[in-house]
Amino acid sequence: MAVISKKELTNATMAMLALLFFAANSVLCRIALAETDIDPASFTSIRLVSGAMVLFFLAGIDCWRTGEVDDGCKLTHRPLEHWLAAAMLFLYAATFSFAYLYLDTGVGALVLFAFVQLTMFAYSHYKEGGASGLEYIGALTAICGLGYLVSPGLHAPDMWGAFLMAIAGVAWGAYSVLGKEIKQPQLKANCINFRLSLFFVVPFFLLNIPMNALSADGIWLAIASGAIASAVGYAIWYWVVKQFKATQAGVMQLTVPLIAAYAGFLFLDEALTMRMVIAATVILLGIAVTFFAKERKQPAATQR
Repeated sequence: MAVISKKELTNATMAMLALLFFAANSVLCRIALAETDIDPASFTSIRLVSGAMVLFFLAGIDCWRTGEVDDGCKLTHRPLEHWLAAAMLFLYAATFSFAYLYLDTGVGALVLFAFVQLTMFAYSHYKEGGASGLEYIGALTAICGLGYLVSPGLHAPDMWGAFLMAIAGVAWGAYSVLGKEIKQPQLKANCINFRLSLFFVVPFFLLNIPMNALSADGIWLAIASGAIASAVGYAIWYWVVKQFKATQAGVMQLTVPLIAAYAGFLFLDEALTMRMVIAATVILLGIAVTFFAKERKQPAATQR
């Protein structure tokens, strides 16, 4: 009988916490757009600004705790990677918000994280020597579940919304793999990335002023999404992706749509269709196969 080490338990706990925050982002965005008067551009802008402020505060506390003299958010190391990460963060947040004008909570999250997986799988093949045969089978099984979800039919999701969410997934996947490349503490790296994303947010918000619509409830939901689910969640995730292969991290995120779908059912009365249930089952099977492949590889590596 395998014994779970303290490190493995910590990794699993932090990963689950990050995934819960990711699901909360979908739920908060969908509630804001469906039940308040806030528009997607305003939601995105408030989300990123509030996230940047919280991360700046947390990074300052961390610097005070460790005795560092800078503000924890100073751009001093590999600026190109940070600018790329900031651009991907903004692209993800913007397309994510607009996609949720057309998609239910669980469907949107399922499309998002399936494309996250594809992006991280491509990175793994290029940078980490590829994956094993079983890992490929697991990932392809999960992708088949996505294909069934978006195939034409009575309960197929809106294709424009699915397209926007696919872009968001690629952008988030790129943001995740850039987190593996930036050799800085995850809190400081996220602080810098969120701060730089504001250079994209300001013109985006100003160009949208003629269509801006705000409400108190919508603003508070955007702040919760940015300050808690995004700022804290992304800081945790940047730590998590360093503990797993990109393939594993990408497939692991496919549990988020199941959490989001259930939350949408509870808080928004969204239907759990048979199409969604079948697609989710196939995706979970793919995740199980991928993790089984990882467990088989580890003993083999130990023997060598």
